Amino acid sequence: MKAALTYLLAAWCCLAGVAHANQAVVFVLAAGENVVVTNLKGQRYSALPTQRLLQGHTVNVPKGQRFSVVVLNTGNRRVFNGPAKLKVISDTIRVLSGPAVKVFPLEQSQLDLIEQWTSVYARPRDTALISSAESEAKPVLQVTQPIDGSLLLTRTPEFIFQGDLPREGNLIIFDAKGKRFWVEPLESKYVSFPPAAKFDWGQSFTWEVRRLTGGRVVSGSFQIASEETARSLLEARVPDLPGTLPESQLFYGMRLQLAGAYKEAIEVWHSLGMTLSPGGQPSRLP
Repeated sequence: MKAALTYLLAAWCCLAGVAHANQAVVFVLAAGENVVVTNLKGQRYSALPTQRLLQGHTVNVPKGQRFSVVVLNTGNRRVFNGPAKLKVISDTIRVLSGPAVKVFPLEQSQLDLIEQWTSVYARPRDTALISSAESEAKPVLQVTQPIDGSLLLTRTPEFIFQGDLPREGNLIIFDAKGKRFWVEPLESKYVSFPPAAKFDWGQSFTWEVRRLTGGRVVSGSFQIASEETARSLLEARVPDLPGTLPESQLFYGMRLQLAGAYKEAIEVWHSLGMTLSPGGQPSRLP
């Protein structure tokens, strides 16, 4: 009986240790282009904002590079300047070699933003590869703007299509009640609307491209922000200037992304030298 209890206790401790090891310890806020993470499998990849690192991950920060993270259980921002070698341990990130770490507090609003982000975008797998089957499944005609489900910060939406337009087709906009709001002949991959199309603040729309002969080609939806929300998000804009901390840009981009203002968020990601997949997986711009 005692042996069985000892075995069960050891098994529980092992499982608890595995669960703890799989929990994110730090959230990456900023990283120089050549900062490299090595994961538990020995795989190496570029460090990027929004990544979460686990116990056992190591980080190499070359000379002249900067690496900034928040330790999730304390809420402190830790900044490392290269050359430095770092290791994530159970409750923080340790300097194995290099200059001493600089520690700063984060505002509660920033910590809340990180918590919301990690809830919406669960930690992605180490790989960002897309299977060939998924890539082949893309429709013939795609819309790059507005991204499906977007919150627009303007009353003048624009559509940008990619791929083959139907020979005879219409872009049809429907209001929140499903009533036709506007019909525009689809003659170009770029579509803007005349003043007669009176889009207003706070309105929601669905849309579809339909052939004249019948048949929907592609569809989606968007919402125009309330005037107050649009003003708030636009006034919070962080300028992309040499002296601007990338952490400040990141928090603004996260705020835009979580609000659904994907067009403006993409501009921020690009200014940080990265893109973000729909599932929240960051990758460096080619």
